[in-house]
This record gives sequence, structure tokens and C-alpha cells, in this order.
Amino acid sequence: MPDRRQLLAGAAVIAAATAAKPASAAGTPNFKIAHVLDDGIVLADGRTVRRGESAGDWTLVEIAKGFAVLENFAHREGDMVFADADDAWQVFPKTAEFTGAKGSFLGHSKEEVFASPSDLLGNQILARPGDPNYDEIATAFPPIRQVWLETYNWIGTPETQDKIWFSYGGRSPNFDPAVYQPSVDAIRKAGQVWDGLLGGWLPVLRFVYPEANGDWTELLAFAPFRIDNGNPRIQPVWYRVARVEGGKLKWLRHVDSYLPYPPRTADDPKSFYAELLDLQAGWNERLRGAMAVELPDDRMSDMARFSLVRAMMTRSAGFPKYGAVDKNYANNEHDGFPDTFTVETEAMLEWGLIERAGAYIDNYFGQFVRDNGTLLYRGPETGQFGRMLTVLAAYVERGGDPALLVKYRKRIDAVTDILLTMRAKALELPAGNPARGMLVGWSEADAVLETDPQRYMQAYFSNSTEAARGFADLGRVWVRLGERGQGQRLVQEATALNADIRHAIKLSTLTVDNETTFPTIAGAKEPFHVVLQRDKSDPQWRSYRSWMEMLHSGNLAPDQVASIVDYRARHHDTVLGLPMAYGYKTGESAGFLSYGHGYGLIQIDRIREALLMTYAHMAHQYTRGMWMAPETRKLLTDDWSAPYCSPATLVQPMMLRWLLVFEEPVKDELWLAKGCPRAWLEAGKRIAVKSAPTRWGRVSYAIEAKRGRIEAEVDLPEAMPAEVRLSLRAPLPLRALTVNGKGAKAEGDTILLRPGRSVVVART
Repeated sequence: MPDRRQLLAGAAVIAAATAAKPASAAGTPNFKIAHVLDDGIVLADGRTVRRGESAGDWTLVEIAKGFAVLENFAHREGDMVFADADDAWQVFPKTAEFTGAKGSFLGHSKEEVFASPSDLLGNQILARPGDPNYDEIATAFPPIRQVWLETYNWIGTPETQDKIWFSYGGRSPNFDPAVYQPSVDAIRKAGQVWDGLLGGWLPVLRFVYPEANGDWTELLAFAPFRIDNGNPRIQPVWYRVARVEGGKLKWLRHVDSYLPYPPRTADDPKSFYAELLDLQAGWNERLRGAMAVELPDDRMSDMARFSLVRAMMTRSAGFPKYGAVDKNYANNEHDGFPDTFTVETEAMLEWGLIERAGAYIDNYFGQFVRDNGTLLYRGPETGQFGRMLTVLAAYVERGGDPALLVKYRKRIDAVTDILLTMRAKALELPAGNPARGMLVGWSEADAVLETDPQRYMQAYFSNSTEAARGFADLGRVWVRLGERGQGQRLVQEATALNADIRHAIKLSTLTVDNETTFPTIAGAKEPFHVVLQRDKSDPQWRSYRSWMEMLHSGNLAPDQVASIVDYRARHHDTVLGLPMAYGYKTGESAGFLSYGHGYGLIQIDRIREALLMTYAHMAHQYTRGMWMAPETRKLLTDDWSAPYCSPATLVQPMMLRWLLVFEEPVKDELWLAKGCPRAWLEAGKRIAVKSAPTRWGRVSYAIEAKRGRIEAEVDLPEAMPAEVRLSLRAPLPLRALTVNGKGAKAEGDTILLRPGRSVVVART
């Protein structure tokens, strides 16, 4: 068990909000503690404050683990602070966002937005100068309030099978805060609840119930790292209800999992706060080794950390889970879903959690991949087979143990052979056939549920683009590991397949109504928007997945990426920059796949559109404040959103990683700060990335904007083989640039750097 100092120091593991408190720090007490007593504190000026009493705006709520727990109830966003006589301070900030907001639709009606074939809202924002703004984007649609089966949010730990869900307004299956404060019920029925977190990014849910007279009630809830009675099937939960009247705390109730009943009459409040500290230490330990970021926008950095934690919480005793609570998504039948494995593993690798990624690979290839390469799942997703190979390669290139690939060599080769066999069969087609060389298979495992599954065995381009990427990446790694025969074979196959993809796209290109584009299926005679209006079950209705995988593969030429993005934005398939799903003109955002769309935008340097998609996803594909991400959401109706799923929750951390650190997939080129908003480089702001993993080693950088100049420090491996480009998207043009004290030139806002350490100074 960590001691008190370790509990505080551990919070710095991933740039958490731990700091020694300056006497005048805003948001923290402005007094010094001389002694911590069993039931109170003695201040430096000699005053004694007992439990439940206040010093200024700060109420002493408890003494736990030798710390005084102080809380500011004079403000609804007042923080919680752990403090001791050695002037060590741990701040647990509180956040809250209003869930009852109405959608502005940016001045349009819902009907206008739905009827417009082009992205009316996205185009309106992008038509203005400057980068998109989160606050404006957040007003476009109302916050998510209705989630399928009322699973509005949930908490848990990776060690337990149980996940505790909450309906809107904070009612769980075991606890209702309205038992203690009846006014809560009317507030949630009116949709006027504020949602947030305690601790910035910690999974401590916060529901706030404000009343017209200024009084308010607060519910905190978290799942501690504790297993009761040795029973991993039951998740303990701490609940705390606070009642504030006239700006002062009236009462607190602390409940451990269930309302007290005889012979248990009450729960010890000290345990609530002690386990809160343990929770923070536990999650910091699980994030140890991760890339750390410091941004001008706390929401983005906190949301990324929280989303990584949320994905870890989703797992059950080491096993992947697509969902968390409802049986339709969280039942064991979906544990083998390829997306869960590939997206979770990629996200952990992108953020530097290499050991955890290795554990995911070990579990999936050990438990869900057969010796013949098929999966313990209801059907294949051909593109994801290729993505598996890329994930395996990334694990080794980012520092993972190559022995893991050797351990599963038979099954890895079997997956590879499935793709190679598809490729060989496709090469039997006659020359001139657009599908020649293109892998034929389902793009979506759900095809098994269609009336005629064989109809969906098609030459989706994504099957081939992801396979080509996987062949190249894994081939490079096999060569590195001394398996030159297999490695060179895969690299050569990737080269040949990429050439065939380019040729097939050329042969498949269509011109309809003076518009030139190419379909998602090689050789299709009509584009998506035409055929789907006639036949809603045409295989192109799965285009939503194929498009996203094609862009995520990184294997398309820039003009091909642009063609897909622009085509979708013209044909009811992009709304507010978000890609849609499940057919034509659905208005249903594809939350669980949109990372692929964003990846393509960043790759071709359409940063304003990437920021638009990122902000729109943050505001409208997650619940506000508590950041629970449903699989999809119907933006233009009041219908229920789909349930939570793990790939959807990882979109934001992956997008943030790529905006900050982006590796070109098909050449040795690394971009730093490529997608940082220009507002982050206004005077007085700072961006810092520490220990970001890449396939060439870990990199770090810090950018600080001052009046009239920008200073950046970049640390790269000394033997860096890649070209490294630092992008300074400053509000004003760069002038008088120096690198390590010598004059240098920029290409627009981009500077080419050498290996090792660089100090960049640019005047603006």
C-alpha cells in the first residue's frame, strides 16, 4: 500500500493536477495548516477548525490518511483539496456541464440541415477565417440525454466483471440520491442536471442538481479498487450526496454500494476519501509510462486521459468487451469483435502504454484467434485482419517484446495467409477487370445477419488498403527480427498490391452528373448516393466502414483521400464534419469508426476540418461533462443514441495524439504539432508533449508562445532516420527563424529538424 507521499507524488505520472500550493493560488485555500488532528486542523494563525466547520469558503469535511479534506461549497465548481501540515496539497478539481441545453443548429432548422445534401453546418464554420471553435460547435446540437436502455453512464474497474450503470440524473440500480434529497427527482425529470467529474480526468462521476433559489445537491460516485468477499462479480461503488443551502454545506451522506440496512447502520466517511486517494494512485499506476501532455485546453487533455481509463474500465478480468452493461453489446459473444482488439491496442500503443498493449495482444491471439487464423467471432471483417498485422508491427516498433510475436507466430502467419489467399484468388481474374487483385470478403462482421450474407462478399477497397498496410508494416518487422524470407515476401506483396489498388481505383472511377468519384467496391457501376436510393440493402450500404478504413490505412494518394472526404460532404454523409453510418441520408454519426476519417484529414493536412471533426465528436458523440461515448448517435432526431462501445470512447485520445504527433504511414516522416489549433500559440500559452512513442523511438517537445516570438525545444533520438517536421501554426506568420542559434528557413509554418535536441526561436 503506498504511503501518503506516494499517493500525492503518483498524481504526476501523466501530468495530473498535483502541485505544491502557493499561498495565493486561485481555487485553493489561502491559509496554512500547522497541525492535523483526529477530528480537525490547527491553522498557522492558531485557529482550530473542526470537522464540519469552515475557514472562509472552505469546509473541513473529513480527516483521512493523515490529510485534511477541504471543500469549497460556496461555488458549484468549488474544488476538493487534500492537505497536510507539511504544506502538501492535492487538488481534485470539479467540473460541470449543463445537459439541458437546446441545439441552435447554428441558425438553421433541423429540417434544413437534414435536407441539405452538403454539410451545411460544417461548411458554414469552415467558410470563416481561422480554426473552428469548440464552444460554437457545441451549441449546434443538444447534449446526449437518451441512451439505449437508459445506460446514460457507468463505472467499474478492469478487475471486476460487474459495471454499474446510471440512468440520466444519477440513479443507479442500487442507489438513488432522491432518497436523501427529494428535490433531485424533479430536476432530473426536467432535464436540468449538470454533469461533470471530480479530479479532472478521474472516473469519479459528478451530478449537480441546482434549484431556483440557489441551493443545490451534488452526487459523487466512483468504483474503488476493492473486491468484497473475494467476489469479482460484484463491483463496489462509493456514493456521496452533499446538500448545500445558502452557499454552505448542510449535510453529507456517504454510502458504500447499498443503502444501509440492519445491522449495518452507516458507512465510515473516512473510507470514502481514503479510497478516493487509492483510486487516483491506482489509475496513475495503470497510466505509468504513457505519453504526457500539457495543453492550453484542459478539456482535451483530461478527456483523452479519461477516455483511456474508460476503455481500461471496460475490460473484464483481462478480456475485451465491446460494451459495458447491456447484453446486446457487453455480452461475451462480442468479446472477439476485431475492432475492440485493434482500436484498443492501437490507442494504448499511440499513448505509450506498451505493456498493456502487449497484454491485449496476448489475450486476443491466445483466446480468440484459432490456429487456422479464423476468429472466435460470428464473422470476419476483412480490413481488420490487415489492421491486426499493423497493430502487431507497431507493438514491436514501439518497444514491445518481439517474443510475443514469436509465441503466436503460427496464428499470425495463419491470419497473414488468409489475406494472401484472398489476394491470390483475386489475381486469377482477367486483366482489365477492375476487381483484379482486390481482396474479396465481408467488410463488416454484421453481414452474417443479412438475409443473403454472400451478397456482401465484395471487393471492398478497404479490404485491400488495410491488407497492403499490414503486409508492409509486419514485413518490415519480420525483416528486423531476422525473418527475412517472410518479411521480404510481405513487403513485396504490399508494393504489388498498392500498385493494383491504384489501377483498380482508376478503372472503377465513375462520372455521374458531372461529378467524378470512385465507389467503395472495385468495379461497382453506380456510386453510393445513387444505388442506395434504389436499393437500401445494396452492398455499398456498408461504405461507411470501407471509407473509414481506406483513410485509416494511410495507403491512398492525397487526391484519393480528398475525393472520399469531399464526396461524402456533398451527399448527406457528413454533418458538422462528422462522418455518418448505416446507409444513405441517415443523420447517424459513426462514432465508433470516425477516427479513420480524422486520420485521413490529418494526413493530407486538412487541419481545420480535422479540428472541426474532433470538436464535433467531443461535443456530440460523448455525453457532456462525463464523456460517455455511444457507438452511434442520431444527430437530427430526438431518438435514443446507441449504447456505449469502447472504440467510440477512444476516438478523442487517438485524434489528439495524431494532432500532436503524427507518423506518416508509408514513408519515414514524423510531424510534431501538425494539428495544434492556432489559438494554442497565442502569447502566454504552452504546449508540451513528453515521451511520445514512435516507430523510431520516443520524442518530446515543448512550445511556448511569448509576445512577438515562439520558442520550442524538441528532443529526438540521436539516430533518428526519419525526417522530422515541426509545425508552428501561429496566429501570425513566422519571421526571423533560428534553430540552435543559426538562421533557418521555414516552409510556411513548418520547420525541418535534425536528430537530437533542437531549440527553435521564431519571431511573429
